[in-house]
Amino acid sequence: LLPSVSTDDRKSRAACLESGLDNSPMYDDATFDEETCTCSFADVGLMGLYVMDCDKLATIARLLGRNAEAQELDERADRFRTKLRSMWDDEAGTYLNVRLDTGEKQYRYAPTMFYPLLANAPTAQQAERMMKEHFYNPEEFWGEWILPSIARNDPAYPDQDYWRGRIWGPMNLLVYMGLCNYDLPEARRALAEKSEKLLLKEWHEMGHVHENYSADTGAGCDKESSVPLYHWGGLLCLIPMIEDNFLPAPGESID
Repeated sequence: LLPSVSTDDRKSRAACLESGLDNSPMYDDATFDEETCTCSFADVGLMGLYVMDCDKLATIARLLGRNAEAQELDERADRFRTKLRSMWDDEAGTYLNVRLDTGEKQYRYAPTMFYPLLANAPTAQQAERMMKEHFYNPEEFWGEWILPSIARNDPAYPDQDYWRGRIWGPMNLLVYMGLCNYDLPEARRALAEKSEKLLLKEWHEMGHVHENYSADTGAGCDKESSVPLYHWGGLLCLIPMIEDNFLPAPGESID
């Protein structure tokens, strides 16, 4: 499929694709570990998602009376939550990805830096710092259209191509779900309102619900790689529905 690319580069590319973020610049310099067949990359976003999964599955297991499985899942969650907390960088005011082959911290910021909120890893003070210094930072994520999939001041942001700066419904929803674990009502409301505005812009203009959107203009049709009718674009309006109590918040009963 990629005749001009070396086998090692193909393997590395395939490992990066497992992140679900395809061409994200976070993985531009990632290397491939032949022994584990994975990227040599500690990813705070993936770790946050994994811990959340363990927590939720443990809850389900207990409801089903599967106590042994619940205990195992609790232990997994606690183990990786501890590892995730160790990736907090106090100078940066956020969690940083780490290259496992070199030990270098990575300073390419994406909304996945907020995914530790899903794992209840940050303290309340750390969560507030992440909002103040990064979420509301117009050089990174704040703006008329949010959340760009890479920070606005990243060299790859002007590409506005797929995960190189475009806005994605699933990413906004996951950040919102993390915010629901903390007392951050202003950030929750802002993300809900801006997500709704983004979806309705092209819906009213074209009747489209896009796969992804420009973080500069809010348009979806500006790129052929953005499918104009794509199911997860609708997640942008799921956020305000939760915020306005039309749907239960994450973790709440539907009764």
